[in-house]
Amino acid sequence: MEKSKSDTVYKNLADQPKWQLIILLSVLGYETAGALSGGFLLALAPDGRLMDMPVEIMHGFFKDFLMPGFMLIGLGVLNAAAFITVLLKNRNGWIFSSLALGGLLIWFTVEIIILQEFHWLHAMWGLPVILGIMVTIPLVISRTMELHRC
Repeated sequence: MEKSKSDTVYKNLADQPKWQLIILLSVLGYETAGALSGGFLLALAPDGRLMDMPVEIMHGFFKDFLMPGFMLIGLGVLNAAAFITVLLKNRNGWIFSSLALGGLLIWFTVEIIILQEFHWLHAMWGLPVILGIMVTIPLVISRTMELHRC
């Protein structure tokens, strides 16, 4: 019986150390919950009252939190898609994980620039993103090597 390309990639994902997949799934789940809940709270109350954040902390970059809320919801959906693809060991898990975690890394960087300060919450939500990126790298390498073999 001949193996298809997707079978080989599935095997590569399955061959990743279990601890890497557990960490990646934990980070993606954690960030999904945070992005979706935070995004919905910002979108439901664009004045920031539900999160006890005055609009002024954005230094005029946005008039309210509506657009940041929608962007955060989008990142939450992307992280949820990444979680599902990795959980199912889908061959596209590395793409979704890279996009989701890369998007959050950009989010936190821009947020710190806009707020003009580093808050302890940035560490609470941002450090897991860095950890997730570190454990995603082997998935990217594995998939890249597989694509070059084909």
